Amino acid sequence: MVGEAGTGPDAVSLCRRTNPSLVLTELCLPELDGVAVKRQLQRDGSRARLLYYSGATHRELVLEALREQPHGFVHKEDPLSTLMEAIQAIARGASYFSPFATEMKDRLRSPDSSQSALTGRERSVLQLVAQGRSNKEIAEKLGVSSKTVEYHRGRLMTKLDAHDVATLTCYALRIGLIAG
Repeated sequence: MVGEAGTGPDAVSLCRRTNPSLVLTELCLPELDGVAVKRQLQRDGSRARLLYYSGATHRELVLEALREQPHGFVHKEDPLSTLMEAIQAIARGASYFSPFATEMKDRLRSPDSSQSALTGRERSVLQLVAQGRSNKEIAEKLGVSSKTVEYHRGRLMTKLDAHDVATLTCYALRIGLIAG
């Protein structure tokens, strides 16, 4: 191990300094997410093999990461032995995708049409949630009741298969609703 970084820009900087053979990264990093880190490393000409080790469950975020063709993806809910197998396989030049990632890769081949686009109101609520606003603040800003905000927040979580504010925030960053 040559280092550890807490943000996306720090990860890119560390990789530039150390030229690792394998990069293990989370998708939801502050300032620059794991997908953007991979893209930057490719632009830099890095030959590092990349393994996503992430707790992200948001379908679109995971699918975007897989579209970038990493060398592997292991979900944080998988056993630690799965991560170790992935690291060893990728270090040998192979690829490794846990069952979670394999299922998501299958969805790339046959997209789920039930994932509908967000409404304008849902996008507004998502943006404000990602900015750290409370339901009451969002309601005041949008001129609706707190119950309406709760309804839209619930719909967002269902549509995006997001189970926490961090995942919603990652999604808002990915689609450009908030700046990183």
